[in-house]
Amino acid sequence: MVLLFSTDPDGICHIETSGLDGESNLKQKQVVRRYAEQDSEVDPEKFSSRIECESPNNDLNRFRGFLEHSNKERVGLSKENLLLRGCTIRNTEAVMGIVVYAGHETKAMLNNSGPRYKRSKLERRANTDVLWCVLLLAIMCLTGALGHGIWLSRYENIPFFNIPEPDGHTTSPVLAGFYMFWTMIILLQVLIPISLYVSIEIVKLGQIYFIQSDVDFYNEKMGSTVQCRALNITEDLGQIQYLFSDKTGTLTENKMVFRRCSVAGFDYCHEENGEC
Repeated sequence: MVLLFSTDPDGICHIETSGLDGESNLKQKQVVRRYAEQDSEVDPEKFSSRIECESPNNDLNRFRGFLEHSNKERVGLSKENLLLRGCTIRNTEAVMGIVVYAGHETKAMLNNSGPRYKRSKLERRANTDVLWCVLLLAIMCLTGALGHGIWLSRYENIPFFNIPEPDGHTTSPVLAGFYMFWTMIILLQVLIPISLYVSIEIVKLGQIYFIQSDVDFYNEKMGSTVQCRALNITEDLGQIQYLFSDKTGTLTENKMVFRRCSVAGFDYCHEENGEC
């Protein structure tokens, strides 16, 4: 939404974008020039300007366009004049603007790619190998069907390969090749290792049993062991692919622990947290 009015006397608007980029500090948005000098609210029914901006995209840090007034005066628009979907207005009583992107064309919706399904390296490799097996099966069956049709078209009087119907008519080479394709699919379908997936799932069940039975994972304070709630990434446990760091201490814990101190020459210590 392009900001056209704000109750702030300086024509600014404070917003919080924690829902978009995780930042909780407030950001300032500026009312479009010429509208910032107005003391009264903008009347939507009297809005006669024309806005031209770029096509919908997922770039949260860019917005280009211009606003053309009724007197043909053009005012440039930037990201400082745009309120994004998902933002929260703070320290501002009311704002007013005109919507330029709505529905699935907003930047927030274009950045929403949906949930990511976690797959292990073994599962991705197995899926790739099965696809190659399906492609090889299709090539073999298609080759056999074409060869069968070509053979019957050249040697029509071989009853072993082309069994006649009860009325004495024989099947055409094209239809016989079609039947042969599906016959070879049935005969060669063992090429696709369906049992491989069953074997992998059984192995994963064994891994989960040993993980939950490991005494090194037992938590004495909670009185419980580790719980495996998924079967898809057990074989990738312990392998680091991405390492995230944050300066705000999100991944760390600032904790002060009393170990020992000396008061009037007498040493006080904590047996659990320090050595006496």
